[in-house]
Order: sequence, then structure tokens, then C-alpha cells
Amino acid sequence: MSLQAILAKIENDAKIQAEEITRSACNEQKEALHRVKSRIKERHHRDTERIRNRIEANAKQMKSHARREMEKALLSHRRKIVDRVITDSVKKIASAADYLELIGVLIQSCDLQGEVEIIICANDKNRITENYLKKLSTDKRKFVLSDENHTDYGGILMRSGDISLNATLSMIAELNHDSMVMELSRLLPLEGQVD
Repeated sequence: MSLQAILAKIENDAKIQAEEITRSACNEQKEALHRVKSRIKERHHRDTERIRNRIEANAKQMKSHARREMEKALLSHRRKIVDRVITDSVKKIASAADYLELIGVLIQSCDLQGEVEIIICANDKNRITENYLKKLSTDKRKFVLSDENHTDYGGILMRSGDISLNATLSMIAELNHDSMVMELSRLLPLEGQVD
């Protein structure tokens, strides 16, 4: 074999080997790219799933928060309506025809002894008088009209020495407020109901 034939064979063998190495390298590169793409797809899928789960969790949380806020607003609104009804009722009671009978019951239920000072509101000065109180007085209790006035819509304050009893209409309403709220709330339509 000549030198040229040997060189040609070496060159041909080298070329074949180089092509095999290149082909093998291309295959390895394709396989590596495929693995990288698969990992990226998996990571993308996991990240998308995680983001979707977070969005769903946040949406549920926001919906729950919005529902709580709406319920609080509804309760607050209902409470304001009931409070307004109670205040209006107190004003109506103070101007009712049988108002003096109510005051008489309050005064007669007084358990203070001796001289009991009766403090009225300015609107009652022509209705609750010394003569009216004199009729309600007994041997154990003498009711006298005070020079002072309270600022409520109606009712009375009773005072004997250091002891005083608040029988103003607002105080009576306040003491019974919770039970009245429950009673009046039953009359209000529930959420979503229409009269």
C-alpha cells in the first residue's frame, strides 16, 4: 500500500469517525434539549398550577371577606333602622294622650322614702305640676317638683338625698334595647327578601 493510499485511508477513517462523533454530539444535544424542554414544561405546569391555586384561594378569601363585610353592613343598617324606630317611639310616647298615666305608674313604683324630688323635661312643665305630684304623694313619700330639668324627650328623674332613679323614656328604652331590637328585627325582611 502506498503512502498516498495510507493517507487517504486515514483521512477517510478520520472523516467517518468525525461524522459519527458529530452525529453522536447532535443526538446528545437533541436529547439534552428535549430534557431541558421537558423540565421547563413541568416547571411551567407546576408554576401555573401553583398560581391558579393561589388565585382560587385568594378569590375564596376575598369572597368570604366581601360576604362578611356585607353582613356587617346589613346588620349595621338594620340596627340603625331599629334604633331610629325606638327613638321615634320614645318621642311618640312622650306626646301620647295617656302619657300622664305612664308617669303616674313610674312615680307610684318609686321605693324611695321621705321627700322625693321629681325632675322633668322642659316639655312637661304644663303637664307634670306640683298639684299633680301632690295627688300622688303618700304618708311615706312626698313628691316635689324640682327647679331643674332633664334633657330627655320625656319621663322623670327621681331624687332623694344621694339616691336618684332614672326613669326617663330613653333610659327605659335603653334598658330594654336588646329585647326590642330582637323583636323589631323579626319584623324586618331578611337579606334578599322583598316586601
